[in-house]
Amino acid sequence: MIRCTIGSVTPRPVSSVARLVEDNAQDFLRAVQAKLLTLAPQARGHFPTADDATHISIAEMVSALLEGTGEEGKVDDKTLEFFKEAALDARRFGLTPEMHSALGEAVRSELLSLCEDLPFENVLFAERAIAATTAVSVEAVREADEAHIPASYQAEIVEVEKRSRRFTVVRMQAETQLPYLPGQYLAATADFLPNTWRYLCPSIPTNEWGQVEFHIQSDADDIAGLLATTRLGDKWRLGPGRGDFGQSKISSGNDLLFIAHGTGLAPLRAYMFELMNQAAPPRLHFFVGADYPGELYELTGMWNFAAASPWLSVVPVSTHDKDAWWVQATEASQPPRGLHLHQTGSMAKIVTEAGAWADRDVLIAGPESWARDVRRAMIRRGTPAQQIEILGF
Repeated sequence: MIRCTIGSVTPRPVSSVARLVEDNAQDFLRAVQAKLLTLAPQARGHFPTADDATHISIAEMVSALLEGTGEEGKVDDKTLEFFKEAALDARRFGLTPEMHSALGEAVRSELLSLCEDLPFENVLFAERAIAATTAVSVEAVREADEAHIPASYQAEIVEVEKRSRRFTVVRMQAETQLPYLPGQYLAATADFLPNTWRYLCPSIPTNEWGQVEFHIQSDADDIAGLLATTRLGDKWRLGPGRGDFGQSKISSGNDLLFIAHGTGLAPLRAYMFELMNQAAPPRLHFFVGADYPGELYELTGMWNFAAASPWLSVVPVSTHDKDAWWVQATEASQPPRGLHLHQTGSMAKIVTEAGAWADRDVLIAGPESWARDVRRAMIRRGTPAQQIEILGF
């Protein structure tokens, strides 16, 4: 599961307004929502639910905006682009240009009420910043609507494979080719979870038939658990691709090292398929990790790919040498005889004992703390930091 975050920002002249919003985030959010419904009653039902993990709250958005506001309320181009992309992404919740305009007015109105005791200039600059971002948001959504660009895409579940107790592979057929690149993540929701989305990475590149595959760890959270119970014929909605993980490394032409844990395998597997389409792929060493041997849920398929691809080496690694009683392993985790031996222990230790990998571009995908631990160990071993990119979740 990929979670959406806002990067750090530099304090600006209206930081006092931003701090006030942060200190009163929940009350401010409720006030803005109430005001919005008076200005645009049609917005009711188009808010993400409290369980949605793909949106940034109004309070967080306003705080980030104000902290990034410069002299006299001027908003830099990077911040405007961020709000433009956020507005386009919010189209999947059904937000129209009119709703965005009403939202901007609701935020401005409630900000004036919240900040009545602050200096006039600070609040004025904040108003200017909100007006600027509202304008670009409204225009971006209007242009997308007029160009008939879908806000999201419907897909139907065509296959569900429970590979172990915690890991499920789902395959679906979309109504058209999906707009994403390998390594990107898509917002996804099922028909039984209205307005509650999760970010998932496709494990195959996009294709003209609209086929897509996702890997789900059911205990990631309650919503992931529900998505893992999907059945044949269920309808999902998928957003367009987001993120740029690994794209510069893949296009460099250098030999590659992939390191995955759990469902971190999915985006790296999509890149592996992309490399298969090249006439002369770079060498790829692929460490596939899990907590238990039976949770190497795609190992059989990975072995088959390696057997047919001389440029690909696959090394399975598990933290524990034996399965816990509850793992419920399937044949998907069983390697054929005679290929690379399974290794047990710390991924960071196993990878660095194999060498410094200084001649490789490195992509690491998995739980955030695990990915950072592997990266630090590799840098200490001698891998240049600029050659390593991680996707944590």
